[in-house]
Amino acid sequence: MESLTSAEREAEVRALLVLDQIPGIGLKTLAALVDHFTSGRAALAATDRAFSVVAGQRAVVARRDTEIQDRVAAGLNVANRLHAPALTWSDDEYPIMLRNLADPPPLLFLRGRRELLSTPRITIVGARKVTPRARDFARRLASALARSGYTVVSGMALGIDGCAHQGALDVGGGTLAVLGRGPDRAYPASHGRLFRDIVAEGLVVSEFLPGTPALPYHFPLRNLVLAALGQAVVVVEASRRSGSLITVEYALDLGVDVYAVPGPVDQPTCEGSNALLADGARPLVSVERFLEELGVGSSGPSERPQPGGDEGLLLAGLDRGPAHVEELAAMVGLGVSDALALLAELEVKGWVEQRPGLRFERAS
Repeated sequence: MESLTSAEREAEVRALLVLDQIPGIGLKTLAALVDHFTSGRAALAATDRAFSVVAGQRAVVARRDTEIQDRVAAGLNVANRLHAPALTWSDDEYPIMLRNLADPPPLLFLRGRRELLSTPRITIVGARKVTPRARDFARRLASALARSGYTVVSGMALGIDGCAHQGALDVGGGTLAVLGRGPDRAYPASHGRLFRDIVAEGLVVSEFLPGTPALPYHFPLRNLVLAALGQAVVVVEASRRSGSLITVEYALDLGVDVYAVPGPVDQPTCEGSNALLADGARPLVSVERFLEELGVGSSGPSERPQPGGDEGLLLAGLDRGPAHVEELAAMVGLGVSDALALLAELEVKGWVEQRPGLRFERAS
């Protein structure tokens, strides 16, 4: 990579931001400008004629817009005040997974522990409106991953994202939040406390200039970064229209492993994640087994408090070996649908495993 002085690097960051703010210059054109002129600052200083050959005449006029210059200067002042340095795509620390994208973000603003970019990472996503079961599982999964040395990556949205971040923070582990707005404020605003905790103990990443609001077209860009930063993507619970499925599409395109947590077949909030399983996603049926697949140590179910109530009775019914759901339901005095729902909960928690024909057994 090109070795720059501090002043040259500051000028390059500013030039890339100005170019990125010019109407009509997208990521492909920005990359073409840098490739043609060898740097952002050289592109910004090029003659009108040379610049127009790559970017077009409209961009020639727009690059003189003082409003753009002022907006970039104000954003950089905020970044400096917040200790949120910008990482450019030519920096050695820039994640290689992002650099290999067809259209990598030219800059990433970082707030917090930037060393988390060099740790093993798992991305956890899901819908905003989810069941208590899914919230609990996301939090426990994130805690287990954090204890095992993984950084938990998510998008700080309501629902699964927030639970995943919180689960990592609960055990003092690393978590990385990718934002769809500038790194200066929480989005949504109701996650203000979580945002402050992540800044203090984890890492906030944004490709957007401080002061940039959360706009609809930002979130597909954020989802691409979410997919690229994880060595695997886990979907805990998602309806058929969940935005988290966009992250899955990107992950599949990038060759990143996709896992989905099975849910009750009659639960609308699980339709999207269950459909992923039908399409070939890898099932994540227990935290312990997932950690084993990752090649890290885990603690078995026996080290956790035993389930109580009807869940405990169903589990006890498997002491003598595998059993059909109807047999277990009759044993406990439940309806088959109620027993099946509880068994699904036990499966997600890692206590039981489902076999063909609606037969269940204790998890090994």
